[in-house]
Amino acid sequence: MPKKNDDFFKQKKVWSEIKDELLGCYLTPYFNKIFYTRNSILYLDGFAGKGKFDDGKNGSPLTALDCLNTSISQFRGNHSLPTINIIFIELNHANDLTANLPTEHQKRCRVISGKFEEQVIPVLQKAAESNNKQNVFIYIDPYGVKALDIALFNALPTIFETAELLINFNSFGLFRMACAARKVDFREEKDGILTDLDEYDTSVVDTAEEVNVIAGGEYWQDIVDRYNKNEINGYVAEKELSHQYKMRLRDKYNYVLDMPIRLKAGHHPKYRMIYATNHPDGCVLMAENIAKRTDDLVIGIQKGGQMSLFPETAENEFVSQDVLDANAKTLLNNYSEYIKLKNFLADFYNEFGVLCPPSALAGKDSALSRLEKSGWIDVKRTPPTTEKTGKASSFWGWQERDGKLVEIKRICSQGNKL
Repeated sequence: MPKKNDDFFKQKKVWSEIKDELLGCYLTPYFNKIFYTRNSILYLDGFAGKGKFDDGKNGSPLTALDCLNTSISQFRGNHSLPTINIIFIELNHANDLTANLPTEHQKRCRVISGKFEEQVIPVLQKAAESNNKQNVFIYIDPYGVKALDIALFNALPTIFETAELLINFNSFGLFRMACAARKVDFREEKDGILTDLDEYDTSVVDTAEEVNVIAGGEYWQDIVDRYNKNEINGYVAEKELSHQYKMRLRDKYNYVLDMPIRLKAGHHPKYRMIYATNHPDGCVLMAENIAKRTDDLVIGIQKGGQMSLFPETAENEFVSQDVLDANAKTLLNNYSEYIKLKNFLADFYNEFGVLCPPSALAGKDSALSRLEKSGWIDVKRTPPTTEKTGKASSFWGWQERDGKLVEIKRICSQGNKL
């Protein structure tokens, strides 16, 4: 049985702050972009909660609606806003959530009382029947992993115009269940891993088939068997399990990123936030968002505000300029023609993870600027010269605003291939 979470909404915990910041900082530019496509938006929060904590802080539903307000106020299109449908699914606190919704959004919001896994398919089927040209964004922050069905997630891009996911993935919850299904002793310190984690679900699964549905395949069995033989430890097992889970999402999503949330450096992550999209713009925006949240997590929480000489990733790894340059070269060797900067950045994050913000890859004193200066790449900028001075353009913008475009290509000369 899932453990009771009666006290969860008394005070918003630090990791809940990080989750909602990750969501909120992405949704405003997401809404902004979708508005200009003029296609409808379906936003679904699968485990919505009360909407507001007892300490007055917003939960994910009000965070999303605040972002929507910001985007509506910024919209300057020549057409009216597209249809916006907001659906919140909540099992235990649907009445509180309904009471907490702002009056200006009540007509476009629908609160469904029930279990996510029972309600989501009818909701999506009805939405697709009425309009399959919708842009769908689903935020899933469950108490555990039993409600996660990867087959459902992978079906979305084939049904709707676009589909994006942000999932709170309890990787150790899945690993614990996987061990139980194969009757393998879970050797990790449960108290150390799960201390204060109110979202944790103590439910177990009984069969390998149930784990297969959640994980999207049987790959987890080999990981558990290697763990059982002491060939890998719990840290490696969790990381491999999460990586393989992302690979299954990549069957239908071109770009899948993750951010481990750990409150102390070197500890097991409490969970991983996993993001999936088919659009390079979304990938780079989320990578920038993750990089900023990583600074907040590593410097503000793990190190109590103490700055580090070298930037760290969310995996607590140090990444030097040499590593960034080498990874950029490796990726550039895959392209024979010019590639748009945003596509290169999205491919970089998809391949290597969020090692740095976009400015460290493309900007002043960045990896690509170093490669351009060394003659390793050619950078084609549109427009090629500045309007005011007529000098050669030097901008690095990846969002293709105001008619500006950056494309890059490896220069094929002797000795410049790794």
